[in-house]
Amino acid sequence: MAKGTSRRSARGDSLLGVLIVLAAAAAALLAPAAAPAAPRPFLICDQMGGQAGPEIAGSMVVWTDNRKGNLDIFGKVLGSSTRNGFAICVNKAQQDNPSVTRQVVAGKVHYVAVWVDKRNHPSGESSDIYGRDITTGERFKVAGGATIKWYPEIVDDWVIWIEADDAAGPYRIKAHDLEAGKTYSIATSSVLSTVGIDRRTVGARTVYTAVYTSGKGNISGRNVPDGDPFVVSQRSTFEWMPDISHNRVVWWESGGRIMMRDLKTHRRSFVHNGSRPRIDGELVTWDGGGHGGEFVISYVKGARIFVRNVVRSTSVVTITQKNLTCLFPSISGHRVVWESGPARRILAHIHVYGARVR
Repeated sequence: MAKGTSRRSARGDSLLGVLIVLAAAAAALLAPAAAPAAPRPFLICDQMGGQAGPEIAGSMVVWTDNRKGNLDIFGKVLGSSTRNGFAICVNKAQQDNPSVTRQVVAGKVHYVAVWVDKRNHPSGESSDIYGRDITTGERFKVAGGATIKWYPEIVDDWVIWIEADDAAGPYRIKAHDLEAGKTYSIATSSVLSTVGIDRRTVGARTVYTAVYTSGKGNISGRNVPDGDPFVVSQRSTFEWMPDISHNRVVWWESGGRIMMRDLKTHRRSFVHNGSRPRIDGELVTWDGGGHGGEFVISYVKGARIFVRNVVRSTSVVTITQKNLTCLFPSISGHRVVWESGPARRILAHIHVYGARVR
């Protein structure tokens, strides 16, 4: 035994070992987080004719489908054995811009879809909003009249859309309560943009909040049907295409930036560079295929789909498909869906894909 070893030197060796372990642990904590593994895309529908603009709620995906040579609405339950989906609305007139919601009625899950429908307007630009309870098969009309309608969105019994007498505007944002059978005027805007609606908790109340582009390019909100309008974002830059999930609102800002505001904390934050954002819970998805500008959308060849958990991480999940341009994502839970095709967005060559993200 070496005589130079004492209790003090042994204690020092022990402390040194502890410090080394602590330093290693600290280094591990400070090290950049590994990039999330890229999800593997799966096919939802690739029927001849083309599919575009998918929307998802729960496990139900709906989209605009051209397999019969004119635009119809089709859908598919993820995980089902249906190869290329099923018809939700097939009509000799055109149907487009579908949206879907998941409801629980008397303990049973119902999926309800709405869309823009031309059946009553074979000529001219006017259109209506129609809907269907996919679970029961019940069909219904949401809104008619000699106006042009775009971008209906549905959550529970509320449907919101944008309409105008002329395609050049000005535009009116409308909301319809399916349960009460009443339609309300929400706002006016000079910008043709998608709109959003979701339920959220304010104090002890559950309210339904609509978000939309207001003025010449700001983001506003209003609790339907009779709440006071409020400003979500008002900047010198052009802002449009908002979406909402509970208290979080996301939108697309000119220059290719995805922005977010928490209506509860009032905190405004930058999500990432990109375009066409959608949000569900903590997850925001967007594509990399465009740059925001008033009435202008440009597509970038090879665009990818991105997803970020805006509460838990700064890391971004990237979804890519070789030789395909991925655009217009929609998200529900941990499932994201989108359309893939050539950069020129030729409908006959566009199909619908999905992926599960963590």
